[in-house]
Amino acid sequence: MQLRQATTFIASTSFFLPASVNASLLRGIDGEFEIGDNLEITEDRPGTFLRALIDYEDSSHDGPDETFNIMVDDSIYEIDDVDDELKRINSGESVTIPKGVTLGTKTGKAKTNGAKIKPSKEGKKSKKKTKNLFDRNLEGRTEEQQRNVDQLRRHLSSSTLGDKSVVAVRVQTTDAVYSNTEAVLRREVFGIGEGGDQFNLASGYDQCSYGSLTFSPLASQSGSDGVSIDNGVVTISVDVPAGGNTDATVRNAVTDKIRATFGSDMQSVADYWMYCLPPGTDGGWIAYAYINSYISVYNNNWCNYPSGQIHELGHNLGFAHSGEGDAQYADQSGMMGYSYSNDEGPVMCFNAAKSWQTGWYGPEGAHGDKTLEYSLGDGCLVKTLSGIADYDTTSNKVLVKVVNPNGNGADIFIAFNAQKDINSGTLEAGNQVTVVQVEGGGGLVYSKSTLLGKLSSGASYSNSNFGGESLTVEVVSISGSDSADVKVYFGSSCIVTPPPSPTNPPTPMPTKAGQSGPQSASYDSGLGAPKCSFGSSCDSEGLLNGRGTINGGNEPNQPNTLNSCTDGINGSYHSDESIDKIVVAQTSGSGNDFTEGDDVTISATVWCWGTADYIDFYYASDASSPVWNQIGDRQQCPSSGERIFSASYTLPQGSIQAVRANLMYGSSTASAASCTSGGYDDTDDLVITVKPNQPAPPTSPPTAPPTANPTQNPTPQPSNPPTPAPSNPPTAQPTPIPTSPPTSQPSNSPTTAPPTKAPTAQPTPIPTSPPTSQPSNSPTTAPPSNPPTAQPTPIPTSPPTSQPSNSPTTAPPTKAPTAQPTPIPTSPPTPQPSNSPTTAPPTNAPTAQPTPVPTSPPTATPTANPTQNPTPQPSNPPTPVPSNPPTTPPPTKSPVVAPPPTPVPSNPPTSPPTQQPTDAPTKNPTAQPTTAPPTASPTSTPEMTKTLVCGRGDIPDKPCAEGLKGTALIDEMHEVRCCRDCTGINCSKPWKRKCSTFDSDLFARSKVGGVCKVGTFAEALDFCRTSTSDDSSRLCTPLEIENSCTKGTGCQFDKEQVWAWRMMDIHVKQMRSVVEHV
Repeated sequence: MQLRQATTFIASTSFFLPASVNASLLRGIDGEFEIGDNLEITEDRPGTFLRALIDYEDSSHDGPDETFNIMVDDSIYEIDDVDDELKRINSGESVTIPKGVTLGTKTGKAKTNGAKIKPSKEGKKSKKKTKNLFDRNLEGRTEEQQRNVDQLRRHLSSSTLGDKSVVAVRVQTTDAVYSNTEAVLRREVFGIGEGGDQFNLASGYDQCSYGSLTFSPLASQSGSDGVSIDNGVVTISVDVPAGGNTDATVRNAVTDKIRATFGSDMQSVADYWMYCLPPGTDGGWIAYAYINSYISVYNNNWCNYPSGQIHELGHNLGFAHSGEGDAQYADQSGMMGYSYSNDEGPVMCFNAAKSWQTGWYGPEGAHGDKTLEYSLGDGCLVKTLSGIADYDTTSNKVLVKVVNPNGNGADIFIAFNAQKDINSGTLEAGNQVTVVQVEGGGGLVYSKSTLLGKLSSGASYSNSNFGGESLTVEVVSISGSDSADVKVYFGSSCIVTPPPSPTNPPTPMPTKAGQSGPQSASYDSGLGAPKCSFGSSCDSEGLLNGRGTINGGNEPNQPNTLNSCTDGINGSYHSDESIDKIVVAQTSGSGNDFTEGDDVTISATVWCWGTADYIDFYYASDASSPVWNQIGDRQQCPSSGERIFSASYTLPQGSIQAVRANLMYGSSTASAASCTSGGYDDTDDLVITVKPNQPAPPTSPPTAPPTANPTQNPTPQPSNPPTPAPSNPPTAQPTPIPTSPPTSQPSNSPTTAPPTKAPTAQPTPIPTSPPTSQPSNSPTTAPPSNPPTAQPTPIPTSPPTSQPSNSPTTAPPTKAPTAQPTPIPTSPPTPQPSNSPTTAPPTNAPTAQPTPVPTSPPTATPTANPTQNPTPQPSNPPTPVPSNPPTTPPPTKSPVVAPPPTPVPSNPPTSPPTQQPTDAPTKNPTAQPTTAPPTASPTSTPEMTKTLVCGRGDIPDKPCAEGLKGTALIDEMHEVRCCRDCTGINCSKPWKRKCSTFDSDLFARSKVGGVCKVGTFAEALDFCRTSTSDDSSRLCTPLEIENSCTKGTGCQFDKEQVWAWRMMDIHVKQMRSVVEHV
C-alpha cells in the first residue's frame, strides 16, 4: 500500500496557533477574540507562502491534490480562493498578508476576500527582517515563538547524525482511540517489550546508518494533569471527535494539549514526535510529515508499519520522494518510494541519492569515506562497487556521484544495490547497479530523485545530454550480491588516462614578451577554486555561476574559495544575490602575460537583489596560504538585476596569486571582511599565474648530438619535441636496404615513399620465396618486381579444386567449369529438399523436359494421392484443406516431380534417385508452399501490444498525465486493476462497486492479498484470474475502465494507465461466449 505524499509543506516550521497571539493584529469577527474563532487581519502582516502536494490511498475523496497555504505566526492556513498570480509565488517565499484576510482557526482555511497576497520586499530591506526563515525576527514574534524557531534551527544543523529522542503519541478523541495499547506501540516503534519486534523505526535507522543515526525512546517524563511519557510513549486525550473532522483538526488539538502538558517548546522535550491518530478522520489519507521538521502524523495502524515510520521520519530529516518514470513513489529500491502495510519489512535502506544525502557512508561515516565524486575531465572511471550492506567490511566504494557538467546540481548517483543483510528486502533492482538522478541540490538537500537505470551484467545506461555532455555507465560484471565492476565515462568511449611521461618535456622556446593570450579557468581541486595558467587575462567562465545550493542556481564546485568560506543558501537564482563570473585582465589591454608589477583590473558580474547589497574585492599574493588585502572601497548595488563591478590594483610578488569578490546583503557599515556568513552572501575566488618581473636568462643551446633522453635545455625546434629515444640507437648511416632481411611477404600496400630507389638492392627473381599457393584475388596495383614471377603458372591454381566454386567466377579459368560435369550434381544431395526450388538450377534444366503440369490440372481439393505415382513418402495424410487457397498459377513450372522421371534428367541423371525427389510434398506441408504466400497473412500474428486506460476513467477535469488511453508492449510493466461480474454473487469488500449507472453488477478492486500489482500483461491476466477462487474475476475491459468502474479502488492507480483486456468495447455480459485471443 502506498503512502500519500505527506501533505508536504516545504520549509514549514511549526503547525499550531500559539496560545499567545498579538491581539492588536487579529480580532474576532463578532467583536471578541478567542482561540477557535475566525480571525481577521487588521493591518498588513508578514508570512510565508507554502505549497502542498497531497496524495491519498484512493480517489474516493473530496480534497484537492494540491493546496496553496500561508503560514502566520507558525500556524498554517489553506487558501480557499487562489488566483493564477498567487500560484506563481515560490513555496517558502516571504509574503505580505494584507488587511482583510480572514483565518479560520477551526477549519484551517484562509479567505483573501479579494485582497492580494504578494511577495514581500520589506523582509529584505529592514535590518530587523531578513529573508531566511530561521534567521528572521518578525515584528510581533513573541519570545516563546522565537525560542521555537531557534530550537528548529539547532535541529536542522545535525539532523542525520547522532542519537535522537522520539515520543510516539497514542491519540484518544471523544469518539475513538488509536487501536493499540501503549505497550504494543512501544514494541512496534522501538522494538521494546514482550515479544520484541525485529524491524522497526529504531532498528531500521540504526542498521542502515551503522550507528551514525539512532532513534531512542524518550526517558520517562511527567507532565501536568497526571500525564506522563513512559519509555517513549504517551497517551494524549483531546476534546474533539475523529468522526466528521479532518486530520488537521485533530492534529492541532493534539499539539495544543502537548504544549499545555509538557511545555510550549516541544523540541526541548523530544527531537521528534509521532502522532498516531485513531481511525475515523475524513479522507483516505495514510500518513504524512513536514519537511525538515519534527512532527509526523499516521492514520491508526500505519503507526505500526516500519516502512511508514522510516519513510515519514525521512521527510523530517529532509529526504524527498524516490520516483521512477512519471510516478513519484515508484522507486522501490529504497524506503522513500512506496510504503507497505507489513509489520516486519521490507528490510531495506535508501536509494543511491538518499544514501549520499545521509552522509552515513562519507567522511563522517562510522567506517570511513567510501564514496567517490566523478566529474567531466576525470577520464574514464573504472571501479568495483560493493553494496551498502558491506560498508563496514569492504575496501571498495559504495557510492559514486557524477557531477552534472552544467553545474545545476541535477547530479547522478550510482550504487550496487546488493540484496542481502540490511538490504535483503529491497523490492526492485536487487543485485543490480542503479542509476539515480536528483532534480537539484547535488544530493545534499531536499530534492526528488528518479530511478533512471537498473543494470545487470553487460548492460549500460547512456544519456546523450547530461548537462550538455554524453554520459555512459557500463556494468562489466556482477559477482552475485558481493560486488559489481563498472565503467563511467563522458564521450563516446572509455579512455583511461595514461600515466604521465617519464621525463619532463623540453621547455618551450621563450617568446619575446611572454604572450600566451587570454585564458579560461579550470577548477583546481587542490586549491578548491578556478585557476588559470600564464596569460594576459583570466576568465572564470561558468565555473562561479550561481551561489551555494540555492534553488535553480547551484554553483559548480561550491563554495569555490581557498579557505572554504561557505556561501549562503537562502533565496533563489537570479531573484536573490549571486556572483556569476570574475575576470582579471591587464589594465593596459596589452597581450603580455601577467607579470609582477603589472596593473590589472578585476571585474565581477553579479546579480543584485537591491540597494541593500554590497561588494568588496580582495587579493592575496600566495594562493596556497592567502592573506587577503582589500582593493579599493566597498561598492553598493544601485538596483536589482545583473551588474558589473570592477577594481584595479598592482600585482605583487608571487607566482600563484588569487583575487576574491565578496557579495553581501545588508553590510553597508560592517567592517571589511574577506569572508562573511550571511544567508544571502556569496564569496568566490579566482587563482592566476604570475611571471617574475625579471625573466630568467635563456637556456643554452642544445647539445649535439641529442642525448638518449631530452635535455632540460630547449631544442632548436621546440615545436617538434625530440622523442625520448630517436632510435635504438640511431645508426650512423641508413641501411642499404630498408629492412634486413626483407620480409617473407610483401606488405599489403607498397610504401608511399620507398627508402631507396628500389625496394631492395637487387630485385629478387620472384617477389616472394616461394610464391603463394593461391594467386591473390586481384593483381597488385604496382608489382613489387619486374617481372612478378619467372613465368606465370600454366593454370591459375595447381591443381584445380575438386569441385567448382558455388558460382562460376566472373572470368572462368576454362571454357567449362570442369572438364566434364560431375556424376552427381551435389555430393551427396541434401536429405530434405529446400522449401522453394532454387532460382537458378545447377544444370541447364532441372529435367530433360518438364512434365506438362505437376498435376493435371491441380484440383480445388487435393486428391488422396498428390500425384499419379506418389513418392515413397507421400504426405501423411494430405491436409484436408489446401493452403488458403492454392497458388495460381503454380509457383514454378515443376514445383513437384511428376512421375515418371524423364529418361535422362541430366548428364547423367542422379544415381540413385533420392528417396524424396526434390520439391516433393513434405510429410507435413509447409504453411507457405511457395515463396509468395497465397494470402497476405496465412496465419494471424500474435498481438504484441495491448490497451492501457487511465485508472480513474474518462474524467475531463482530472485526466491522467499520459492521457485517457494508450497501448504498450505486452512485456512492459504497468499497473493492474481487476473486475468481477457479481450477478447472483455476493461481492463484498474488498470488491467495490464504482459504476452502478453503467453496470450495477460490476465490482472492481486493485489490491489482492495485500499486493498492489505492477506487471506484464500476462502477469496482469494471472493476477486478476487468481484473485477469486471461482475464476469470476478478470482484467477489466477498456469500456469498463473508461466508465470509471475502477476509480477509487486503491493503490493510487487512479492517475496511472492500467492494463485492459483486448479492446472490443463489449460489456462482459455480452462476451461470455466469446473466446478471445489474448
